[in-house]
Amino acid sequence: MAGRFRNFWLVGAFLLVILGVGLVLQSALWACVAAALLGIVGVVTLRGNRWRSGALLATALALSLVALDLFAGLLSPKAMNMGVVTRTIPQWWPPPDPILGFRPKPDSEVIATATWGSELVYRQTYHFDAAAARVTPPAPDATDTYLFIGDSFIFGQGLRDDETMPSQFAKQNAPAARSVNLGVPGYGPNHLVRAFEAGLLDRYTDRKVKAVVTWIIPAHLQRVTGDGSWLGSSPRYVLENGKLRFTGTFNEHRWRDPLAGLHYLLGQQFAFIEAIGQRQRQEEQIELFLAMMAKLQADAREKFGAPLVILYSWPDEQTREHYGDSKVAQPQLVETLVRLRKLGAPMLGEAASTFGTDVKKLAIPHDGHPSAVTTDLIAARLKKLLDGP
Repeated sequence: MAGRFRNFWLVGAFLLVILGVGLVLQSALWACVAAALLGIVGVVTLRGNRWRSGALLATALALSLVALDLFAGLLSPKAMNMGVVTRTIPQWWPPPDPILGFRPKPDSEVIATATWGSELVYRQTYHFDAAAARVTPPAPDATDTYLFIGDSFIFGQGLRDDETMPSQFAKQNAPAARSVNLGVPGYGPNHLVRAFEAGLLDRYTDRKVKAVVTWIIPAHLQRVTGDGSWLGSSPRYVLENGKLRFTGTFNEHRWRDPLAGLHYLLGQQFAFIEAIGQRQRQEEQIELFLAMMAKLQADAREKFGAPLVILYSWPDEQTREHYGDSKVAQPQLVETLVRLRKLGAPMLGEAASTFGTDVKKLAIPHDGHPSAVTTDLIAARLKKLLDGP
C-alpha cells in the first residue's frame, strides 16, 4: 500500500515538472522532452512492473512526438527573420481593434527596435496621422490621391517614415501626389476586404483616388485562414457558391468548432500536427486568396472608380524564386500568380523592379523586409506603370 501511494506521489511530481517546463518555456516540444526523461527516471524509481511498463510506454510516446515534430520542422521553411527579436514601445502594438482585430491608433507614434543577437538591426520611430495612416510627405488637399493598403511591406517595417514605398512614391511625383500609407504589419487580404466592407476607407471617396495599391507575398496564403498566432481576432471569410462571406473572427470560429480549435492549438505546438491535411488546406487558402483579390479589385472600382494595382514579391514564370516562409510548393505559387493575372489588374514584380541591383542591398539584413533601396526602385517603377506609355 505504501509503495502504491509512493508511485502516485512520484507520478504527480513528474506531471507537475512536465507542466512547469511547458509553461516556463512555452513549448509543448520541451514538455515532451521532459516527459521522456522523467519516463526513464520512472522506469528506475517506480515500483511494480505495471508502473514501470507504463513509464516505458510514456517515454516511447514522448520520444515519438519529439521525433515527429523535429522531422516535420526540418521539412518546414524557416522564417525570413528567424532569430530577429523585435520590441516596440508601447509594448502591445498594434493595439486591438473591434473591426480588423488590430490597427494603429490615430495621432500616435511607436518606437520599434529589432536586434539579432547583440547586433542592432534597426531602431525606428513610426508616426501616424489623424486617420491612423503612417505619415507620408504632405501634399495639397486637391491633388491626386493614391491609397496603399497591405501589410509590413506596404507599411515599411524597419524603415523611416520617408523611406517607405508610399513615401518614396509621393516624393517622385511632380506635380505632387498624396500617398496614404494604410499598411499594417501582419495584415492579410482578409483585413483589406473587411476594411472596405466596414467603410473604413469611405473617408477617401472625395479625395480623387487614382489607384489603390497593395503588395502581396506568399505568406498571405496562410493568413487568409488565420494561420498565425497574432490572427485570432482577425476577420474570417469562407467561400460559399464562389462568393466571400464574413463569419466573424478566427477565435469565434474555433470556439464554435472545437475540432478546428483543437487542431489549431496542437498545430501551434507541433509541426507534424499542422502538416496534417496541409495539401487540402493550401488549396483552400489559394481559392480564398484569389477570391479576396478579385473582391478588392471590384471594391476599388466601385468605391473610387480606380484600379487595384498589385505589387508582388512572389515567384513568377521568369524568376521562380523562393520568397519568405511560405509552406506552399513553388509550382503552386507560380500557378496562383498565373491565375491572379487573369483578373486583369496592373501588376508589378519586385524582381523585375530591382533587377541588376546588388541583392545585398535589397533587404534589411537579418530581417528580410525590403530596404529603402528596394522601396525606391519599386516606387519609380510604379510611377512609370501608372503614368502609362
